[in-house]
Amino acid sequence: MSCPKCGFDAPVAATECGRCGIIFRKFHDAEAGPEPEVFLPASVELVEEEVADGRIGPRELRILGFGLVAAIIVYALWPLRMLLSALVTLFHELGHTIAGWLLGFPSLPAFDFVYGGGFTHMGEFHRSIAFAVFGLFVYLGVTFRQNKKALAIIAAVFLVWLFFVTKEWRRELAVAAAGHMMEFILAGIFFYQALSGVGWRNPDIERPVGAFAAFFVQIHSMHFAWKLMRDPAFLEWYKEGKGGMLMNDLEVVALDIQIYTHSAPGITGVARMLFVFSFVPITVALIWYFNRRRWHRVMRALRTVDA
Repeated sequence: MSCPKCGFDAPVAATECGRCGIIFRKFHDAEAGPEPEVFLPASVELVEEEVADGRIGPRELRILGFGLVAAIIVYALWPLRMLLSALVTLFHELGHTIAGWLLGFPSLPAFDFVYGGGFTHMGEFHRSIAFAVFGLFVYLGVTFRQNKKALAIIAAVFLVWLFFVTKEWRRELAVAAAGHMMEFILAGIFFYQALSGVGWRNPDIERPVGAFAAFFVQIHSMHFAWKLMRDPAFLEWYKEGKGGMLMNDLEVVALDIQIYTHSAPGITGVARMLFVFSFVPITVALIWYFNRRRWHRVMRALRTVDA
């Protein structure tokens, strides 16, 4: 081979010139200059990194064990339980608020410092808010019109929303049920995040805290439903309502079901349904965690607008 600088013949395997002393690799790099910057067109999507399926190893067991033990201890100590109950109240009122806005009610969550717990300030039903939500569904439908699977899911959610928003009693029932349901749903989300480590800035510290929050909310909410089913004194107290004037959520749900479906589950029946539902979010979180690779592929496909 010839030296690119002085032309001296060098052996094929040589790394530098025997006459002028240049190093061939550095000389070629200098001649070539910096690598050109590559710009991808907007239509080209970068391939997301595959995630592995979840597993329960020693680390996950320690995280879940800490969360469960801490939640049991805190719940057993009445002053700490009352203090941390604010977390459950926050989740509960957030559920009412989200459901309220989606179904046309301007809503604002708040803590109730008079009677305890929380209270969601909710205005009258506004068709303009409902039409705005309808417009959101139209926008999503147009955006994902080429993705048949995503479009089918959007259409299914829209039909559920339409079923509840078109009747006053169904709107009332959905908003009343949303508080308790949101408690379990957010507990399930925290449970998944504690297992997987996603969504945290400092996972080593925040994963055990997330597990504690999930177990505390779960224990608190399940105990509430269980007492309504098994404790007559607690049930009578619950029937008195907030301040003796406003009905509590499960009583509203039970009354609407009785009036409009001609079945009478009562508060205890609704509490029983709530108790059964409490196992659903945690179960979904576990199924998602153990099959993360598959579900991430599904979600990636659903987010693609032209699938």
